[in-house]
Amino acid sequence: MKFLVAGVGAMGTRFALKLKQAGNDVTVVDGWDLRLKSLKKDGLRANLDGQEVIEHVPAYGQTELPNNLRFDVVLFLTKSMQLEQMVKDLLPNFDGHTMALCLMNGIGHEQTLEKYLPKEQVFLGNTMWTAQMTRPDHVLLEDDGSCELSNVAPGEPQASQAKQLVEVLDKAGLKCHLLADPRYSVFRKGCVNGTLNTLCTLFECNLEEFSKTSHAHEMVVEVVKEFAAVGAKEGIDLDVDEAVHHVEDCYRVIGAHYPSMYQDLVKNNRRTEVDYINGYVASHGKKYGLKTPYCNLLTQEVHTKEDLQHAK
Repeated sequence: MKFLVAGVGAMGTRFALKLKQAGNDVTVVDGWDLRLKSLKKDGLRANLDGQEVIEHVPAYGQTELPNNLRFDVVLFLTKSMQLEQMVKDLLPNFDGHTMALCLMNGIGHEQTLEKYLPKEQVFLGNTMWTAQMTRPDHVLLEDDGSCELSNVAPGEPQASQAKQLVEVLDKAGLKCHLLADPRYSVFRKGCVNGTLNTLCTLFECNLEEFSKTSHAHEMVVEVVKEFAAVGAKEGIDLDVDEAVHHVEDCYRVIGAHYPSMYQDLVKNNRRTEVDYINGYVASHGKKYGLKTPYCNLLTQEVHTKEDLQHAK
């Protein structure tokens, strides 16, 4: 298939690299000048499971992609706050057959995509793979993971297209699964991001270190309850006990990992996606008349940390 990977940070690199290695036609686009310069000069460079690899692919800035290029799939892996502008910039490269696949952290991205694209062209999911940007020209890819997706609009040909996407990503070694309800999966992944990403960033620790603290379990449970309460108002029946187990199983699987929010703020002094994770629960909790004290406070604390560090 012909892919455009929009957003080539750590996770975008993993997907672009694996898709290219599997024989797909891959082009990448990014808005970070320093990253783009290295992509054009040196290609996709990574340590993949202990082996240094390089794959050369066409690379463009998000405002310089030729309008006559068309793709089977545009895979969005930007930061949440960058999604809308990326969609606007890439609209000339969509036709009625292009699938928009969003596997990003955060909740509500399908609503952004549907402002500009027919619902029938939108596919939604998440990924549990890890990735770390070690330098603007290099990415560390280790640990095991998976991804999952589904069509947003029901019926055909969307269901068949979703199955095709799953098959292509799975063939690329990305361990992809077909979802029954993509929004359930996004909220469930949001519980991971809203606990481990946020708390490890505030406490400046990895997952295993956080797991050993005396109040880790209590904080995870309370945050997950708030995600579940907001989800219920949006027609999503999130199993709190299962979601807590899903979060805490990460300690075993990727305990040495420092989450992407940690990498953004602590390591690279960049502003975070917290408004699309805990902030989504806080703002929508207010909308629905729900109390969400944990997500309110965590959102405020991350923004305070950003302000104090003059994050960009």
